[in-house]
Amino acid sequence: MEYQPNVKRITGEGGVIAHVADQSIAAQIGLRPGDTLVAIDGQQLRDVIDYRFAMAEARVTLLVRTADGRERTVIIDKDPDEDLGVEFTEPLFDRLRTCNNKCPFCFLTQMPKGFRKTLYLKDDDYRLSFLYANFVTFTNLSEADWVRIEQQRLSPLYISVHATDPFWRAIMLGKRDVPDVREQIKRLGRAGIRVHTQIVACPQVNDGEVLRQSIEDLIALHPIVESISVVPVGLTKFRFEGKAPKTIRAAIQVHETPEWIDTNWERQPLWEDPTTIPLSNDNRSPHDPALGFCSRLGMVTDVPLRCYTPAEAAAVIDLIEPFQARCYAQFGLHLVYASDEFYLLAGRPIPLAERYDDMPQYSNGVGMVRDFLDNWARVRRRLPARIARPTTLALVCGTLVAPMMEQVAVRLNRVENLSVQVVPVINQFFGETVTVSGLLTAQDVIPALRASGCERALLPRVMFDYTGERTIDDYTPGRISAESGMPVALAGEADELVRYVRALAQHE
Repeated sequence: MEYQPNVKRITGEGGVIAHVADQSIAAQIGLRPGDTLVAIDGQQLRDVIDYRFAMAEARVTLLVRTADGRERTVIIDKDPDEDLGVEFTEPLFDRLRTCNNKCPFCFLTQMPKGFRKTLYLKDDDYRLSFLYANFVTFTNLSEADWVRIEQQRLSPLYISVHATDPFWRAIMLGKRDVPDVREQIKRLGRAGIRVHTQIVACPQVNDGEVLRQSIEDLIALHPIVESISVVPVGLTKFRFEGKAPKTIRAAIQVHETPEWIDTNWERQPLWEDPTTIPLSNDNRSPHDPALGFCSRLGMVTDVPLRCYTPAEAAAVIDLIEPFQARCYAQFGLHLVYASDEFYLLAGRPIPLAERYDDMPQYSNGVGMVRDFLDNWARVRRRLPARIARPTTLALVCGTLVAPMMEQVAVRLNRVENLSVQVVPVINQFFGETVTVSGLLTAQDVIPALRASGCERALLPRVMFDYTGERTIDDYTPGRISAESGMPVALAGEADELVRYVRALAQHE
């Protein structure tokens, strides 16, 4: 799950200290958790990036506000590579940059009410892109933002492209007058900044020839563009309040409902903008810039917003793989990658590790399955021959990866006294179209665990937040354990699974 900031802790007054390392500079000068680092050398700190740049000097002057409200100034002489030894409650100290798009596939508009507020926050902050590899659209930048990116060399950055053609990108972002992402990437390249890009593909919208052109355009921008991922659109049953699939246009208009129109995105022209000219009354091209954005969209948005079929997923793979071969011959790397989900949905074999190069988009679901399989082949040799006492273990996962986990269970069941049952959880909460482990809710997992009859459970780490503490529906591992009636543990990597079984072998 991408890093999600807690806006309650972003005060605009500096960085609130969460932890002070023992014997650090901060400890020596008496900084404590709860103190706020307001400025360094007279420069107000906007985020942890400013802090890191300011600390690269041999002498720094700190302005600190203590937890009880007192201000003090501290001058420090240090090695330029030395850090204060503090951690902050949040990486951003000032206003979070929110999203000003109306993407038809936006996951936040596909969630029911009642979750914690941070899950409804439409963040689109380039600083989180630099710090945590969050994908952002680059549609909300001021010239001052550009200057800062270039001066501080914030590289690499992660950009959601979706389509390189401005007309199609406007559709995918649900807004008019989108900047030309190709020119933006070129500007970053001139500043020595590299980018990773993603395309969220929607059937019959930005796939096919639109996808082919987008990939061509991004390949032409290598080496500025270091990777291109294509991931399938994900839709929940709440997309249209549980009704049958509707159109791209209807999905954009969801952002214009009272529930969303006054939230944290910058106001954009509504679909029924009275200044636009309907295409039905005009013979001009939909690309004519004289037309308003919504009018220019025309009939191309009257197609269903839906998930990929296995055959369509295979077609996307078939489009991408020749590009990989071409890029490898030309650059020595494959550059463009279909996400694991496409291969699993199509029933295709997962490519070998070398096809993913150095796995630059691992956290975006590109290469995770191959990495797990390869690590499993390596670490399963360390499994014990037997465990201390007969134990039944539930191996929880989403339905998409269940066939792969069944292969893992076959080997685990060769351990004497261990009986492993794969528990693929159908996502009743978000709908059966949501098949990934990362969007499982405790409300679906707990009944599945009870029905399994197992004594213990291993849960996928990806179903918890960035810290591993809470599911999307706000359950902790401890609460899941209490309500399911069995001990639970988390595992994300193959070696974590093996370590867990080895611990059982030593448990009397």
